[in-house]
Amino acid sequence: MDNDRFLNSELSNITQMLEEHFRAALSASKMVNNAVNDWLAGKSNITAEDLRTIANLEEKGDDLKHTILIELAKANTLMQREDLLRLVHYNDKLTDGAEWCMYHLAAIAGSWNPEGELKEKIAKMSELVIEEITQQREAVRFLSINMDESMKRADDICKLEKQVDVVQREIVTLLYPASIPLAILLRFRDFINMMEDIANFGEDAAITIRTLSLTLNM
Repeated sequence: MDNDRFLNSELSNITQMLEEHFRAALSASKMVNNAVNDWLAGKSNITAEDLRTIANLEEKGDDLKHTILIELAKANTLMQREDLLRLVHYNDKLTDGAEWCMYHLAAIAGSWNPEGELKEKIAKMSELVIEEITQQREAVRFLSINMDESMKRADDICKLEKQVDVVQREIVTLLYPASIPLAILLRFRDFINMMEDIANFGEDAAITIRTLSLTLNM
């Protein structure tokens, strides 16, 4: 491990569980990214099975969260308990956000397809969000392997979040002058805002990961 330092058994166990918890969040987020790509390619339907699948991932994430919280409550020597609790809750918000995104998209995918620059910006935002979440998974993974690399990934997450903010503002600028039925516009706005919220949760998690990296290197 980095600098020949070894995590104690409690922390090692918790970080492994965090990685498993994050797999559920990443799987849910990939479902959203794939659904966005399909929608932009002209495939209009998100099926009831898709919605059940992402709901099951959200339930799996909840179960893992509760298991981790119990382990944190039992841990005797962890100095980083509060930061680890924050990280668990940020991971949980990612899964919840992904489920909401799928429901918002399901409501509009069969009624409207964006075109031109708006379509390009939506694709870009989805790409940035999934990249940010992927980097978050790596940052969590490296907590128990290489603290410096974990901090580097956290920095990358914050840079990606700033790019998401820029693209989100560009989408909103293009959206309001467009000739879209009000109900579709509002539902799509909710979808885009939730995507931005997911990016913000990732940035919050990155700040926590930085703190953990510094604490674990002390």
